[in-house]
Amino acid sequence: MLHCLLLLTLAVVVKSCDVIKGNDAYEGYYRHFGRLKATAVDCCNMCTSEAAAPNHCSFAVLKKMDSTDTYGECYLKNATTTTLKPDPACDLIVVKHLPPNPHPPAPPHPSPPHPSPPPPPLPQPKYKVILAEHSPTPVLSSANAKGSGASPCSTTFNPSYVEVAGGNTRGGVIVRTDGCKATQGRLSFAPCNVTTGVCGDLEPDYQAPASQGTQDPRVIYDPYTEYFYNFAYGDGDGAQVKADKCDNTYGACTVVLSRAKTPAVASSWMHVPGGTYPWHRNGCCHMQPVGQKTYCIFGESGAEGPGSGLGIAYTTDISKGQFTQVNWTAGVPGPNGVGKWMQPLGAEYEEIKLEAGAHMVQLDSGDLLHFYAAATPGWVADGNYTAGYIILDKDEPTKIIQRGSGQFLVPTFPYETLCHHGNTPDPGTCKYKGERNNVIFMCSATKIGPNKFRLFYGAGDGNVGTGVVEVSNL
Repeated sequence: MLHCLLLLTLAVVVKSCDVIKGNDAYEGYYRHFGRLKATAVDCCNMCTSEAAAPNHCSFAVLKKMDSTDTYGECYLKNATTTTLKPDPACDLIVVKHLPPNPHPPAPPHPSPPHPSPPPPPLPQPKYKVILAEHSPTPVLSSANAKGSGASPCSTTFNPSYVEVAGGNTRGGVIVRTDGCKATQGRLSFAPCNVTTGVCGDLEPDYQAPASQGTQDPRVIYDPYTEYFYNFAYGDGDGAQVKADKCDNTYGACTVVLSRAKTPAVASSWMHVPGGTYPWHRNGCCHMQPVGQKTYCIFGESGAEGPGSGLGIAYTTDISKGQFTQVNWTAGVPGPNGVGKWMQPLGAEYEEIKLEAGAHMVQLDSGDLLHFYAAATPGWVADGNYTAGYIILDKDEPTKIIQRGSGQFLVPTFPYETLCHHGNTPDPGTCKYKGERNNVIFMCSATKIGPNKFRLFYGAGDGNVGTGVVEVSNL
């Protein structure tokens, strides 16, 4: 439930916004007033007051408990596009552009332009990383025939592979199923062969507890305790957030951590006390024994997420749910490559936005490989969501020793582009369904051989694709 601890009052009511009821927007927010009992007028005033630099607020979303409420939480957004998505519990508040001043002041004398800073240099590569396989058809989709990775849900995407280990005897992917009646919109399961990448049909009776997240699972096995841990995105259950003492000052408390010894049994997932985080929608880890540091990469850059890029944190006992964020010690913008956030490489590298992707996997050398999601210029309307990678030092995982840009894996096939980019003569006839075209959302990597890894990823925000990556020394 919504806990309103502070009532926002403004002396001046600015009537300079259009309100579009029953709509949210895909674009990410840069500020979230989660503890305010805000109205549409409050959201309008907040956004209008920040319309100028540096925030450039252009619209806001009032998220309510249901469509009959007049107040809720306010999300400020500064994207240059406005991509609507229906939501009866939301109102979209768009700042009106006022006419220019008929008597503007004289312009100041122009100052010489400052050249744009160059993008951060990539470290010299130590490894060769190649995409050895890229499936031309989805392994799980509503368009697939029954018995061949079929799903009763129009959108089935953003998978996380659950390995056969410990008490789990069935390998497969846990997936997101937005708005699906068969699964009640919960995380569901499909069996998959991690060696071949072939998946069976979705099993809609598998419905993970909604309180432990309904989107973007990240499942990892802890061989030291034989528990499987899952970081997933949820709406932030009020009582759970309060009990976990999550601080939402800089980000919404929407990442929840649960664990199970039998992950193929949906009801076995239980919340980890303390396991609610303002990390936006991910946590990507490399497990270590209790007492040693288990590092996790989290966050999203751009207008969404808790910071301006990807952060890294550690815990010495994941079962306690407590993490400590630390600096990257090499490979990020900052003095000597040290800084709190790993940022996009920039438009020069076709990379303007990042999101933590898959759990880290270990190379034969001991170094760690992490695949992240990235957006190209023009996102959301015309850009791609792609995949890049970083490699971390085995002895100091906060040190980035190699980085590949978001052009490593790009939407190519019709189920990834939703038949855009010329894959079919008419996108309106496309058999593949999804929430957004031109998307590869990298969220699962599993070792299947020496320096060889099986990928599962979301495609077009509605299907599941697969590939194989091979790594060799240079």
